[in-house]
This record gives sequence, C-alpha cells and structure tokens, in this order.
Amino acid sequence: MSIKHDPVHVDLIVKSALESWTSLRLAIQHGFVEGNSEEKFSALTEDLKDLCLQGSDQLDIEELLESSAYHDFNFLDEDGSFKDLAKAIVTSLNELQTETLNQVTTKHFPSVSEALKKSVMGEDRTVEVEEGAALSEMICETSIQEQSTESHHSVKQKQEPIIDEDGFQLVQSRRKR
Repeated sequence: MSIKHDPVHVDLIVKSALESWTSLRLAIQHGFVEGNSEEKFSALTEDLKDLCLQGSDQLDIEELLESSAYHDFNFLDEDGSFKDLAKAIVTSLNELQTETLNQVTTKHFPSVSEALKKSVMGEDRTVEVEEGAALSEMICETSIQEQSTESHHSVKQKQEPIIDEDGFQLVQSRRKR
C-alpha cells in the first residue's frame, strides 16, 4: 500500500531536489537547453511531482531524471547523480512519516531548502550560506567552467593506434596540455 503524501510537501522536496542538482543547474546556466528552459524545468517539476504523488519507486524517478537530462536539457549525466537524486527524493518522502519537512529538506538538500521555503511564503530568496559550503561549491563550479572553456578552445583529435609488425597495439602516453 502506497503512502499518501501532502502535495505541498512533495512540491518542496521536488523543487529542493532539482535546485540541488548541479548538472541540471549548469546545463541551464550555460545554455545547453534548446527552447525555453523555464518551461522545460516546470514540466520536469510537474512530472516528478506526479510520480512522487503516485507512489512511484526509485527506478521510475531515475528513468525520468535521466531521460529529461538527455532529451530536454541536452546533457549526459555520466556520474550517475540522477540516481543519487532519485534516492534522496524517495528517502525524503519516506522520512516525512517520522520527521518534519524542515528536518528532511535540511538533511538531504541543505543549500536550497531555506530559499525554497522563503519563496513559497513570498519572501526574498536570499539565503546566508556557510562560507565553507559556498566556497567548495564555487570552486567546483569554477573548475567545471574552466574545463568546459578549455574543451571549447581546443578540439581533441583522437590519435590512431600504432600497430607494430607483429600486430600488437603500442601503448602511447598522453601529453598534458
């Protein structure tokens, strides 16, 4: 028997989860999305809320997140963060039976939970974040941005393997750029 969840709680958990998904945020920020990113984000939010309200399992949520990342937001989630996100959503929904919404969102999505609660209440979304958390997030995003700009400037050409006279492939060391 599936557990009925309060739609407002599901809405906050889904929004917190999607706002905390770094790959999705970067895809939107850097313009990987073709068309209206706000509409696609809203559609993903609604689809995810519907799945959660229907009592879908983690696998269904993973499939939706992975499919949406590829088809709607034009990125491959190679690190599997969509699986972690789906697990966090399911765990959050299950923990709502024994804990408050605030405890659940703070535990699983700490960086965005306060901002989302304020936006629902109509307040300013500005949130004070611990310096260490903000710094590590900025460093991570900066290194990702640097990697993406480096990859745009230099087109990588795959080297053809070198085969010796006996038919074996020679191992080639990679050059650092």
